[in-house]
Amino acid sequence: MSIALCNSKKEKRCTIRGYSMSKKSGKKPKNKVVAGNHVVDTHHNKDKVLKESLTLFKDGSLEFLDSGLSGKVTDILSTEMTETTTKKSYADNALKMSTNEGVHHEWEADVSEDDVMRFGSYNLDLSRMHKIPFTTVIITATKPTETEYVNKSISFKPIIIDLSERDADKTLAEIDRKIKAGEHSSINELEIIYLPLYTSKSGKTTADLLDIAVKLAPQVVKDNKQKKNKLHDLLILLTGTFVADKELNTILEENMRILEDSPAVRVLEDRGIKKGIQQRDIQIVINMLQAGEDYSRISLFTGLNSDRIAEIDKERQA
Repeated sequence: MSIALCNSKKEKRCTIRGYSMSKKSGKKPKNKVVAGNHVVDTHHNKDKVLKESLTLFKDGSLEFLDSGLSGKVTDILSTEMTETTTKKSYADNALKMSTNEGVHHEWEADVSEDDVMRFGSYNLDLSRMHKIPFTTVIITATKPTETEYVNKSISFKPIIIDLSERDADKTLAEIDRKIKAGEHSSINELEIIYLPLYTSKSGKTTADLLDIAVKLAPQVVKDNKQKKNKLHDLLILLTGTFVADKELNTILEENMRILEDSPAVRVLEDRGIKKGIQQRDIQIVINMLQAGEDYSRISLFTGLNSDRIAEIDKERQA
């Protein structure tokens, strides 16, 4: 299921399944959108992507976030905190550093004072639980309205990373340079996952950047199919909520063969796209057979193996 948000960074208004909001006012049900007859809480997708991406690619997290912290990641820490009321709460991600300090990461679409206060309490809880001091880093894709919380006894100022301030075109140029130079191992995989949330000065939309990132993933991880699948899964899970259904469907359909081994195919199946593409491929095979093309050429054109083409040929002649 996809939730439609802004179709383009240039649009003055964004449609959210039954809601219309101004980019200037940004008024909408926070973290909730309408899908069919259901109100869907979308922020969990982004929390999950943040937690999984920074856990899977933890070694590149400091470079990617560029938060000014030193040292290396040495461990992934538990983020489950039980309060005296027996209520459990979870921080998005916590890593232990070689400096014997911790880094606490949170994703938040619109950073409010309540959010900063909540993350401050998580910081204290994590510090008490793991017996080390923590730095809180909040990742967002919009300019935050609140960046710190101060009262008479406590001052809490987290590091804010606004991904929308990053230059998508510059990042793409550097990734392209590294690929051409054979420096694939020096590319930070997190750049691929979060690239669609960057801003393109050349006018590329979030959908354009998602399409490019989907195509880049196999080149970045080379022959590591498991890592490629995970990149695709996290990419679509994160960015699918920022791209209109029609655009997302087109991207997934055009990249079906790249995505066919990925868990992201579940998204295709939800839309019935996969079946439609299979039917289209069958028709292409039939047309090429009728034109006298041999199996090897049909396979090259459609990506289907010769056994599957033979099956279609046999069904065609039955």
